[in-house]
Amino acid sequence: MDAIGHELWLVLSVAGRVCAGLVFAAAGVQKAQHWKILPGVIANYRLLPRFAVAPASVLLPPVEILVGLLLLSAQMMPWAPLAAIALLALFAAAMAINLRRGRSFIDCGCGQSFLKQSLRWSLVARNAVLVLLLAPSLAAMPGPFALSGVAAGLAFFLLYLVLNTLSALPPVEARGHRFA
Repeated sequence: MDAIGHELWLVLSVAGRVCAGLVFAAAGVQKAQHWKILPGVIANYRLLPRFAVAPASVLLPPVEILVGLLLLSAQMMPWAPLAAIALLALFAAAMAINLRRGRSFIDCGCGQSFLKQSLRWSLVARNAVLVLLLAPSLAAMPGPFALSGVAAGLAFFLLYLVLNTLSALPPVEARGHRFA
């Protein structure tokens, strides 16, 4: 790979880690803040036996926060992107299974309790995009955080927040507005 390609790959690696790290850290903090409802959200997926719901709801927020912080750390932990990808794939699979079962009415539990979102294929696709953002981290050689990579990661994260907020809004007709 030429020098420009290597630098671009490094920037993409940092951008993906920053964006996904912020997503995981924010989701973990929000789940921890709303720990009382998390067992119900997890149970609604109907994928775990009842005895596993409480431990999963206790472990999920700190695991997400830890993975987020490790992705954001300047020291590249090779397993951090793998852990993030595994979690994203697990969440996407849980959503896809429920969508295939016709259970789109349940809350995704994505961490933003003030923006409850019913399951949709676009949420599964969102997780796939986050996996793609992390892919360069698997092949990039560890190195210092490039400032341009951090800026790109922040931009991706802000775009993620905007799109997530817009997708959580009810349709215009559901808000009582009618257009002629």
